[in-house]
Amino acid sequence: MLKKIYLVILTSILLLCGCSVSHYNNSADKEVSTIVSEKNKSAEKALKKLPELKEETKKETMLLSLKDALILAAKNNRDYKRAKEDVYLSALTLTYQRYLYGVQRDITGSTNWNSDGDKDTINGNLNLSLVKWLATGAEITFDVGQYLVKYLTGSKQNAYQTAMELNIFQPLFQGAGRLVARENLVQAERNVVYQIRSFLRYQRSFSVDVASRYFSIILARNNLDNYLKNYLFLKDTRERIEMLSAAGRLPPLQADQAKQNEYRAYQQWIQAGNSYKKIEDEFKIFLGLSPDVNIALDEKSLEHFLKEGISPLETDTEEVMSYALEHRLDLLTSFDNVGDAERNLDIAKNLLRTRIDFSGKVSSSTEEKSSVDLEFKQPSYSAGIDFELPTGKIADRNRYKQALINLDRKQREFTLKRENVKLEILNSLRSLEEAYQSYIVQKNSLELATKRVESTDLMLQAGRATTRDLLEAQESFLDAKNSLSSAIVNYLISYLELLRDTEQLQLDDTGVWKGDLYEKIIGEDTKNS
Repeated sequence: MLKKIYLVILTSILLLCGCSVSHYNNSADKEVSTIVSEKNKSAEKALKKLPELKEETKKETMLLSLKDALILAAKNNRDYKRAKEDVYLSALTLTYQRYLYGVQRDITGSTNWNSDGDKDTINGNLNLSLVKWLATGAEITFDVGQYLVKYLTGSKQNAYQTAMELNIFQPLFQGAGRLVARENLVQAERNVVYQIRSFLRYQRSFSVDVASRYFSIILARNNLDNYLKNYLFLKDTRERIEMLSAAGRLPPLQADQAKQNEYRAYQQWIQAGNSYKKIEDEFKIFLGLSPDVNIALDEKSLEHFLKEGISPLETDTEEVMSYALEHRLDLLTSFDNVGDAERNLDIAKNLLRTRIDFSGKVSSSTEEKSSVDLEFKQPSYSAGIDFELPTGKIADRNRYKQALINLDRKQREFTLKRENVKLEILNSLRSLEEAYQSYIVQKNSLELATKRVESTDLMLQAGRATTRDLLEAQESFLDAKNSLSSAIVNYLISYLELLRDTEQLQLDDTGVWKGDLYEKIIGEDTKNS
């Protein structure tokens, strides 16, 4: 009977003391969230959720503005989620380092039952351990334990004893000082900052990627419409030429030419439709949607620029370059990596010093009695010095040399990174200027192509031009229309890339860019939205 009671009590204790998995999960989430907020208050804010589609509306058309696409991609895209998780994992590592440099608390215990003939005995102990690391490199440990022996038969006696012990360990040369003692914590703190910087850079690149895909689909849709209009024009042209041929005003050969071009235009329209659907389906998957979901994109922005045109961006190369060198997050991280290497070199120097450690202990306990008694005996003391002469330090010597080399490498990497940033900015500025000049060329080319089609059509009716002349003019007109649309999209993307490369693409709490650029591209007043 006593054995059963003992087992029931023991099982109950284990169940009551065990923390649930959800407790640890929630604890980790709370601490990581606090850390990320410390480093960047906006880095881990919740994304704005789009209304979820109901089952019966999945086949309906989902209207997506560029802003909707950006939010949806940030919510569902797998690579984006992974990049965000990297920030979480980095902060999670920091939580453990902060725990180590706080007061570590451990509570342990044990219990066991022994039977020896007619005497049953339960032995149990409960221990509390506190550990604290100091900035000097010292480690202080405090232990207190309660021991119990309970006799269930025989003498029916209980025996209690309490013991306390205080230990201190302090390096005097090697391993002493804040630099060495807190290095793991310092590096973990900095790693979180680096990861957040990397994520912010990723967010900007991701936004540009979404915009590029979005405008590519709009461009493909625009081209599809152009191919359809071209087909309908050539169909009408073929009918008119057949009428002229039947009237004897044009030879039958020219009617055949018109028919061949009509067939080719129809084929181009079909191919453009397939190409459009392909990139649209790929975009759906990129957004985390199913390919069978129907979407419709806002084409107003491209229509606006086709109608109103675009203006050149006035930039000062030196000013843009200076801003980028001061604000590029990856360049800041590269610079901070040099500082990390310098600290590691100082630590490597410290390891070459003589190891001399001081240790001390104070302990006391109560007498073993039948009841709990906190009257401790006279405490005992001990102290000592451990040392190791700096001989045979090949591993530490090599670590020092490696630290020297690593510092030199990080300095070179920073210099190279700085030059590559300059090159990226120059290339972005050149690409933007090239995109604008291409727009001007294509705009003028479309004006000429339009006039050529109109004049050739009139000349054909007057018998002063051939069918081939009109067909060639129409083909040039189609190419010019598609090229102008492509030039506008390339300019918009080049503009975004320049802002990304100069760290001027400002993001809101959802990871979507904000400011005048957004208003210009979307055609919306975000200040009133």
